Amino acid sequence: MLFWAEKSHEHLIALDESRTVVFATRLAGERFGIRAGMTLDEHWQDALRKDWTFEEQTTEGAAPMWIYLLRRRPASSPAQQQPTLFPAIATKSPLYQKQLQTARIAAHSLSHTLLLGETGSGKEVLARAIHDASPRKNGPFVAVNIASLPKDLIASELFGYADGAFTGAKKGGQPGKFEAASHGTLFLDEIGEMTLELQVLLLRVLEERKITRLGSHTEKELDVRIIAATNRFLEDDVQNGLFRADLYYRLNVLQIRIPPLRERKEDIASLAEQFLHQLHEQYEGGPTQLCETAMTALHRHSWPGNVRELRNVLERAFLHAFPDPQISVQHLPPDWTWLGQNEADAQADHSPLLRTLERETIQQAIREAPSISAAAKKLGIARSTLYRKMSELAIGPCSESHV
Repeated sequence: MLFWAEKSHEHLIALDESRTVVFATRLAGERFGIRAGMTLDEHWQDALRKDWTFEEQTTEGAAPMWIYLLRRRPASSPAQQQPTLFPAIATKSPLYQKQLQTARIAAHSLSHTLLLGETGSGKEVLARAIHDASPRKNGPFVAVNIASLPKDLIASELFGYADGAFTGAKKGGQPGKFEAASHGTLFLDEIGEMTLELQVLLLRVLEERKITRLGSHTEKELDVRIIAATNRFLEDDVQNGLFRADLYYRLNVLQIRIPPLRERKEDIASLAEQFLHQLHEQYEGGPTQLCETAMTALHRHSWPGNVRELRNVLERAFLHAFPDPQISVQHLPPDWTWLGQNEADAQADHSPLLRTLERETIQQAIREAPSISAAAKKLGIARSTLYRKMSELAIGPCSESHV
């Protein structure tokens, strides 16, 4: 359909559910100044400032009437405005919703895309969602974690090898991940861990759209869309000579930053519900909800491991609570006890046993961490909270390294 539209002599504009332009024919782009990524309201606010007469607008086609009909539709509620292009990703976070606007453009394009985000933030989930919403959705989605591969095997894993390419090579050779992802999407996770030598090979493949297996001289045409991801600051790596600038610009056509979970805590409740539902289905029973105190604890935690950590914490709590219908704060990690308390409860709690457990937990964290900040992060609390707890529990002064 996109091929037909590109050849069309009509003024055609395609919008997604959020009224963002995902495609416009050349004539529509030239006449109305439309470009992909614009919202409907943004464009027509600009357009109406131009010196167009009413006759010009009405004779150029159905666009003005289309706008009029859209404006007559009742305003949708915030829940209805949730993006539906990516059913695997439900978020209430304005930060993430803004990034998903770029993800929509990525889904409707063939351009390479770079995902930025901390470990465990859901980069592969978003990459797969983009693939599933793209014209390549019927092709394969192949994921490769560069950091998990031995450096001397990355080239053969990505590009494949011919018969006899090296000692131990399979008879007849082996196709690589690029060939496996033909007519689909290749997801290269932790791209920043790739050596400079391999970056040269990858850049050549992206530029020439051809691949040569190791030990072979035969080139093969390549039709693969690349989505790369990293938890590193690649711009700094480029400046420091650790990542090739030309490869960075080739991959960074579209850039999407996935916010860490601590910056989108409004998603914790829905993610918890989703994970508990999956666990309930898997184990055919068990808790399906958290008590209010346990939910408070989840919201107060800093989540250095992001969504992956949340999933693991909930699975642990689920197993401890099974077969009860509800998870309580006692089912969460032992050092999370005070995260579920309000300040008044924390001050009023004089249980000698609890104070002893808290003191021992804090002392152990301080001993094992290089600094107070690191100890606080390990405990999942703010540094100021840790200092307050140290004062309340009469934990002695720290060494000079613990600042």
